[in-house]
Amino acid sequence: MSMPDPARVGAFLEEVAGELMLPSWRRLVLAEVTPKATALDPGDVVTTVDLAVEQRLSRGLRELLPGSAAVGEEAVHEEPGLIDALGGDGWIWLIDPLDGTRNFVEGNDRFGIMVALLRASETRAAWIHLPARRQTFFAEEGAGAFLNGARLVAGAAGGAGAPAGTFYSHFMPGEVRAAIEARAAGAYRPAQEAGSACVEYTSVARGEKDFCVYYRLLPWDHAPGALILREASGVAEHLDGTPYAPTDKNQVTIVARSRGIADRIRRALSA
Repeated sequence: MSMPDPARVGAFLEEVAGELMLPSWRRLVLAEVTPKATALDPGDVVTTVDLAVEQRLSRGLRELLPGSAAVGEEAVHEEPGLIDALGGDGWIWLIDPLDGTRNFVEGNDRFGIMVALLRASETRAAWIHLPARRQTFFAEEGAGAFLNGARLVAGAAGGAGAPAGTFYSHFMPGEVRAAIEARAAGAYRPAQEAGSACVEYTSVARGEKDFCVYYRLLPWDHAPGALILREASGVAEHLDGTPYAPTDKNQVTIVARSRGIADRIRRALSA
């Protein structure tokens, strides 16, 4: 059993977004938004759009690759044990149906669909579709990254100034956060938070931002973007230099547009 045609998967994501997501953008009513608060993320919400998109994607992606399974963010929220499937040997579709839900609710364009195709705990292919921006990113392991069909290369940052990036430190344990923020002070230029992994990873991959630092590693937030960034010649790895993997647990993780920037941030955080 081989991977489905990547273009067909991308077209399917665009179709689902066009039918189920964009018609509700900036038109949601209060009844369509439900709190999904956790101790770490008390402001988290889910919408009827998240649920409808995940159901459609789970069904349709399995049809594109018979015998595969699907693991979606909202399904795992209801049944946490489903995430254990990521360690299996079969083909697994990892789905974030609406990354940046709060952005979607607020009416800005920093939201999208994130999908990774895993096998034996490794990401073999990834797609990110940003509907409001009409951008579809795709990467296949060892075959490069693409934006709307054109090859994507992040490239090294220009100039000698401090790199521009964002630290998502609010999910870090208190002592880790204090140490990281103290060490990072003066080592970078703060850049605006996108509030969605789909926009952060693709912004780094396009060279619009130099880096991000994360701690919470929900797999649907990171597996798609990490492969796209790596295949665009960027870096996604932990503070100790270990490459990111979808089954990794929470830890300080650097995503950067180049090896040089990743090493520079690592040195600052390890001082």
